[in-house]
Amino acid sequence: MARKSRKKTGSAVCVSTSPAVKPFSTAIYARLSVENSGKNDDGDSIENQVSICREYIEERPYLSLTDVFSDNGAKGTSFERPEFNRMMDMIKAGKINAVVCKDLSRFGRDYIETGNYLEKIFPFLGVRFIAITDHFDSFETDGSEESLMIPLKNMINELYAKDISRKIRTSFDERMAKGEFLPGFIPYGYVKSKTVEYGIDVDEEVAENIKRIFKWRLEGASIPEINRRLNALGATTPAVRKLQLGIWHSEKYNNPEWRGCTVKNILTNPLYTGCLAYRREPKSLYEGIKMHRAPEEEWIVIPDHHEPLVSKEDYDEVQRRFKEFAKVYHAREDANKEIRDSIENLFQGKIWCGECGGRMRLRKNTLRKNHGTEVFYCGRHNDNRRICTKHAIKYTDIKQRVFEQIQLQIEYATDMEKLLSQLKGSDKQRNLLDQYQGELNSASMKLKKIESKLEKLYENYVDGIVSNEEYIYLKKEYDDQYRTASALMEEIRQKKARINGAFAGDNKWLKAIEGIRSETELSQQIVDKMIDRVVVHEKDGVITVELIMNYSDAKEEYSGILREILSEVENG
Repeated sequence: MARKSRKKTGSAVCVSTSPAVKPFSTAIYARLSVENSGKNDDGDSIENQVSICREYIEERPYLSLTDVFSDNGAKGTSFERPEFNRMMDMIKAGKINAVVCKDLSRFGRDYIETGNYLEKIFPFLGVRFIAITDHFDSFETDGSEESLMIPLKNMINELYAKDISRKIRTSFDERMAKGEFLPGFIPYGYVKSKTVEYGIDVDEEVAENIKRIFKWRLEGASIPEINRRLNALGATTPAVRKLQLGIWHSEKYNNPEWRGCTVKNILTNPLYTGCLAYRREPKSLYEGIKMHRAPEEEWIVIPDHHEPLVSKEDYDEVQRRFKEFAKVYHAREDANKEIRDSIENLFQGKIWCGECGGRMRLRKNTLRKNHGTEVFYCGRHNDNRRICTKHAIKYTDIKQRVFEQIQLQIEYATDMEKLLSQLKGSDKQRNLLDQYQGELNSASMKLKKIESKLEKLYENYVDGIVSNEEYIYLKKEYDDQYRTASALMEEIRQKKARINGAFAGDNKWLKAIEGIRSETELSQQIVDKMIDRVVVHEKDGVITVELIMNYSDAKEEYSGILREILSEVENG
């Protein structure tokens, strides 16, 4: 490869004083809001944002692109975004130490949260943040004028988001009042009209199911009974109908099973009487109102909007029965409250059916205070007996089996701790740690050599000794070597840290075990701390219980470290 020679002149040779090149492992973050996703975005498309950031990084030798993160259709007022969370995981793991965005608004529009990341979280994690079009680089701020502009810019972004919310809300309300607005998804039993703007037509393929549901309810059928009848008929569910109509496309929604919540939503939707009711579950960003069920008097109702599937009289009668049932139910609950409160359920929300994946329900005995008669059963079996079996198991049996599993975990932890204590402080432990330290020293020297090559290359590039093409080619080669050596060094460092942690007992699973070691019976504390879920299986009439523990990864890691230590000691 041709190189430009350094020419000697009578003047002193100028030596570059540029610092050693340590490329930042850089992430590109791009975001497009829900409102703009797939629409005219004024040049802020995901592709445009990424392209601008790539070009920026390629022009700066001190930045090395590691990964691209993009949240398409994510609101800037919330940081609960899948790709943003994935990026933060990599930052916390030490794999990324620089973030580049097109501008601050793409990063976030929440004043407080955005400021928290830029002023506290990123500096604490040693992360360099760059917003290109805002001309902001956290490594170049002097703590005065530019730094003061960032909170102001964040506040403007948040005010902009709230202003957009207000305008959208006002526009929607005006259109709703005129009947010029349709829900995002037309409810089951109807389809969007092909002839009338803002109109809906009866979906003849499934409309009869709506009529059946109301008819059966008026005849006295319970919601579980209506579920069973619909499932027995093989009636098309709302989810399947959306797939058939091309509204949804993912097969994960291909659920042919009717559920109680689906039937109840149909029975309580006034749309089926021919009116269109808006703002039944409103929310408002600019007012700080979260989604909630609004009282009927706050709805915007357009009467005689479309063809009804049930009469107003039948709909009102169904609502009256719901209210009457609610009164009876709450009266019974109040009467049995003392008994019900005395019946414990340590596994609330943690027990699931192993066959259908449904939640197991606890049937409490409120006729007498007799602990031990309560039974868990499969809730989906109650809705559709063809789908699953009852899986009935006594609450006391679950408690016993779970506590037995917990005791086995405690015994296993005790055995491992005894084994490690025999090695702790021994020559074998010291030799093992010395071995890893030697490998770390060797890897560190290799990294320094590569850093020196990168520094020399950069100086030669600045001095014009190597061309731009040569610089890019050699830098890529050195960068690859640097990444490989860094990965090896990190692997050795983590291995040494894991072993030190094992000898010090620094393990989440061990710490959790330590907190329950002296317990003599199952308690809420043990369940909350140790149990992720309990899965009940049934095969040939035999019930088995599978326990999925919290900290299972930490347990496997600890076991793996122990095997690693023993293997190294034996081989040593």
